[in-house]
Amino acid sequence: MSIELVDIAYRYTDAVALDGIDLSIESGELLALLGPSGCGKTTLLRVIAGLEFPDRGRVRFEGRDVTALDARKRHVGFVFQHYALFNHLSVFENVAFGLRVRHWWKRPRRAELKRRVGELLELVQLGDLAMRHPAQLSGGQRQRVALARALVTGARVVVLDDPLSAVDTLTERRLVQRLRPALEGRTVLVATQRLSTVELADRAVVLIDGRIVESGAPADLVRAGGPFAALFGDEVIAA
Repeated sequence: MSIELVDIAYRYTDAVALDGIDLSIESGELLALLGPSGCGKTTLLRVIAGLEFPDRGRVRFEGRDVTALDARKRHVGFVFQHYALFNHLSVFENVAFGLRVRHWWKRPRRAELKRRVGELLELVQLGDLAMRHPAQLSGGQRQRVALARALVTGARVVVLDDPLSAVDTLTERRLVQRLRPALEGRTVLVATQRLSTVELADRAVVLIDGRIVESGAPADLVRAGGPFAALFGDEVIAA
């Protein structure tokens, strides 16, 4: 699903979070959002997901204006840093939740639901923890549960805000590589500070003070030696 952002502006009480964002995202593109803390990455993702509404500008999905639609009507899968798992539900049921609350005619049969949830739990390397509860998991494991929950419904747009920040870099790289087939055909936006994730993106966009200052393929941005390269410092040099 293609996404178009036109002149998006958003202000908190005492600060400008987004200042005239224009961005077109192709259907099926994996886009990495980068920038220092407070640059507007999370706010931009929340505007796209329908969790926040811009003070100015338009959001379009496949050319359709969805600016006034909330998250439920946009059908976006998302994981934010406060991933809000249900503590009284098992890992399996947390992931299955989005399927169980569908209208009955859209709800998969029991065997299909079990298969879909099981496959995603295997992908995020939690297959053997399906019956545990969130309190029994590490921070990184809880993040992976939230990621599986965001993907299980088959949403065509997936928004991820540092979805694997609590796992080590090597584990993150392996997980992203394993998940790439599950993301195929979906439009994915991920805010991250890790080069290991950015390298797998089709395009990287750098935000500073609520504005886009650089955009392009990661390899091209490394060679350009601009804000993207500066964000990663020695990591880029080593790469």
